Amino acid sequence: MVEVLTMVEALTKVTRINFPSSEDVEYQYYGNSIDIRNILPHDARLLHDWLQLPEFAFYRPNLLEMCPNVLDLINRMVKIRECTPSIEIEVLIEQSKTHIPIGIMSLSGIDTYNRKAEFSMGFVRGQGTRCTMEAFHFGLEKAFSSLDFRKLIFYITDSNKRALRFIDHCQIQKEGLLYEELLLSSGKTLDLHRYSLLQSAWEKGYLQQTLQRTAPLKSWQ
Repeated sequence: MVEVLTMVEALTKVTRINFPSSEDVEYQYYGNSIDIRNILPHDARLLHDWLQLPEFAFYRPNLLEMCPNVLDLINRMVKIRECTPSIEIEVLIEQSKTHIPIGIMSLSGIDTYNRKAEFSMGFVRGQGTRCTMEAFHFGLEKAFSSLDFRKLIFYITDSNKRALRFIDHCQIQKEGLLYEELLLSSGKTLDLHRYSLLQSAWEKGYLQQTLQRTAPLKSWQ
């Protein structure tokens, strides 16, 4: 923790960016099973540890390649924070009763002109539970209703069979298979399945109705 704070202080001096402190926690949502808040610099160590876990490897598979150490991850936060308009929104998911972090969710590659973004979500625990479904419901509702995105894109590696089954069950449209889309430092490549969900398909569609029934949201707007 001290090491991370020292790095943040150093980057603040160099970049002249005023990072939020641990006292600047902002909760976007208090739910039935989860709470969702902004990510702070002191979360960097935890997030970097998560990226090295096999069960978390499917969350943006090349992120660990881009940020092999905690300093790289914090530096990435700096660069993203500098961008106007925002190119990425990333939040931490906590279990409501304990406030223990269990996952992360993001909108990245934000294209404000075309009103679209890439949706990603990863959990270290609680996969397939109400926590997952409520977070998914919140993320989609936030993107389409509050942020007024027209289209969300989902990339899934070929080895992530659970996510592929889930997204097919959700009746999200498959656009295609991108061969050797990611190049890893080992020289190996990854194929990515690309899916998309349109705002028009979300509104009063099968997925929204299912999530409203199985993982309803508390009022948050």
